[in-house]
Amino acid sequence: MRTAYPSTLYRFPLLVKGITQERLGQPTLTPRFRQHGAFVIEERLWCPALRKIRSTTCVSYQPQEVAISHTAAGHVTPDVVLVPPGLPPPNVDIWCRYLIIRDFGVNSPHVKLAARNDPFFRNLLHSFETNQSLLFRIVGYSDCVGAERNNLQLRKGRARNVFNLLGASARARVMAVIAGPPQTFLTDNSTIAARADNRAVVIEVVVNTPQTI
Repeated sequence: MRTAYPSTLYRFPLLVKGITQERLGQPTLTPRFRQHGAFVIEERLWCPALRKIRSTTCVSYQPQEVAISHTAAGHVTPDVVLVPPGLPPPNVDIWCRYLIIRDFGVNSPHVKLAARNDPFFRNLLHSFETNQSLLFRIVGYSDCVGAERNNLQLRKGRARNVFNLLGASARARVMAVIAGPPQTFLTDNSTIAARADNRAVVIEVVVNTPQTI
């Protein structure tokens, strides 16, 4: 099993085989409940997979790409993006969102100060702390450049550092803090911006009751 908890929690495979886009998950219309450790998960709601790709194609860094990646501005804006899972079928509630913290510096596991001070991000962290129905899974990603051994440590470090930004209550509801699998990316690595998108952490936010995240 490639995840720290059963993939049936989400009602769809979490990873993509090949380079094709993941198909949207199918809704479960009849309420069901699944025990996962101390958590009871309601499975009647709908949550499609975040798009990922698997690829061995890699384009090296361009001149000044590394230096600019460590600046406050970086290569992409904004640093923090909330990805909705799309439109659900009729009479089905959405129960997840994907919060992406991106544009980490090359070879850096640290969250940039600009991202940490982003009002949108800070408001979400406050919501995560106070909304007891939210559960989380934190996954770190890297771009393709460099040795896999180093990239694995970057993916782990990025995930841990984002976990440490959560408050005590939210941390208690984190189901996993892990590195994304090798050669698995949020997008391709063909451009400077794409590589910045891949140097990221995804907080998978799952709500256990119907509401807006």
